[in-house]
This record gives sequence, structure tokens and C-alpha cells, in this order.
Amino acid sequence: MKSVFTLFLGLFLYASSFAQSAENYQIYANRIKQFSKPARLVRKDVNAQGNGSIEFTNAKKQILRFRLQNNKLQLGSCRIAFEIYYYENNYLRRIESLDSSGNLIGCNLKLNGEAVTEFSIEKPALYLQKKKMIDDAEGNIDMKDDSDEKIIRVQYFDAYNNPIILQKPVYISSKTYWQDNIRMAWP
Repeated sequence: MKSVFTLFLGLFLYASSFAQSAENYQIYANRIKQFSKPARLVRKDVNAQGNGSIEFTNAKKQILRFRLQNNKLQLGSCRIAFEIYYYENNYLRRIESLDSSGNLIGCNLKLNGEAVTEFSIEKPALYLQKKKMIDDAEGNIDMKDDSDEKIIRVQYFDAYNNPIILQKPVYISSKTYWQDNIRMAWP
């Protein structure tokens, strides 16, 4: 009986510490006006030194992610502090890069200095075939760059949410989109 009590006590303390840390990280999520509230913590990979990443989600299928260093907001390349991922029907539609105040921020290290990337799957059946191959290999597959097949088109926007006009449409590979969809990269 004592071991059952100890088990329940341990689970309660773990759950309460997770809830308490979620509340501590919520102050960062609250800075971002574009991110719909209420939100819930979906991933916390923060070590004992306060270094790691946090992800929140909400009813609008947005994911807000950011990193901490010594329990403080960590700025990435070009002073990007937050990213919001917008999903529709489980497909990534848009990524916004934000500064520590929650304002869109462009990055000259990115291809076109964009602050926002929007994705459009122009050949969904073909993408689903490619996605199945990538999923089956859990992402560990060396694929030919299929951007010339014009499966996934991207549109870039600047820090004022204005379209960045390019000479011709830009397409990305199915694997690059798959990696973006599961949020593999950080700025």
C-alpha cells in the first residue's frame, strides 16, 4: 500500500511541476499577439541549466516555438526569438519569424530576407506519395531534389507582411517541406 501511495505522490509532484513550468513559460507565449490563446504546452525540452526549447499549441492549430538559454529567451539568427507555425488539415501553411517583442522580423541569412513563408501544395497526390516514402524511412532517406516537379510552391513576405516579388515562382523539395512540417530546423 505504501508503494502505491509513493507512486501516486510521485506522479502528482511530476504533474504539478510540469504545470508550474508551463505557467512560467506561458509568459513568453503571452507576448505574441498573433498566437491565439488559450494555449497549452506540447513540448518542453529544457535541461536543468534552463537550456532548451518550448512549444505551445492552441485551438487554431498554431504552434509557437522558442528557445531558452539559462532560463531566458534565446535569440537565434537575425535576432529571431519566436516562430509561429500555422497548420491546416495537418499541413503546414505558413511560418512567421518574430523578434522578442512579437514583431515580424526578416532575416538576411534566409534566401530572400523573408519574415514569413507561405506554402502551397500544388500537386497534393504526388506530395502524398513522396511523404509516404519519407515517413516510411522516418525522414532518413536521401531523395533527389524534386523541386523541379513543382509540387510545393512557396511565397515569401517581408517584415511588413508584404509579398516579396521574385522573377519566377519558387518551389521547394518534398523533403524540405516535410522537414519544415515537423519543425526540424531553427533560425
